Amino acid sequence: MITIILAKIYNLLEQAYIRQKDKEYRKQFNIHESARLGYLPHIIFKGNISLGANSYFNSGKISTGTNSSVKIGNWCAIGHNVNIHAITHDPDFATGNEKLRPSVEGDVEIGNHVWIGSNCFILPGIKIGNNVVIAANAVVTKDIPDNLIVGGIPAKFIRYKSTIYNEKDQSLSQGIGN
Repeated sequence: MITIILAKIYNLLEQAYIRQKDKEYRKQFNIHESARLGYLPHIIFKGNISLGANSYFNSGKISTGTNSSVKIGNWCAIGHNVNIHAITHDPDFATGNEKLRPSVEGDVEIGNHVWIGSNCFILPGIKIGNNVVIAANAVVTKDIPDNLIVGGIPAKFIRYKSTIYNEKDQSLSQGIGN
């Protein structure tokens, strides 16, 4: 009986924490009112971040420096444990006093209608086009143009999308090679 009571108390406290964190994140970051944040206890945002309309971020980390940003477009589906970093260590000064060592910064831009699978890692300075699919576990080290499916470490071209969403007239059309 005590276990059931403790579990109910825990669930109530966790729900209150999630509501509070959602409210704080929506104030602190540019998150569209229709965007959804997945499991908030497993989401860490730091820096200049925007999340577009009807997009969702399941879990993971997004971080920027003072001179960089992460912009995620509309209708993006971002899986679990995704890391998007607009800042990282300079490989020549990877350790030491954090205040003295330089970092590498670059804006990350993610277009509209992008699906990023679970466990992906996106490096600083990357631009991902519209209608892109990034397979689970991929490491994105280079820009990805519109309408591609990529995957692997590092992420590489798999194929063009067979159906493309047209943002202007909200229609579907055949992709390249169909």
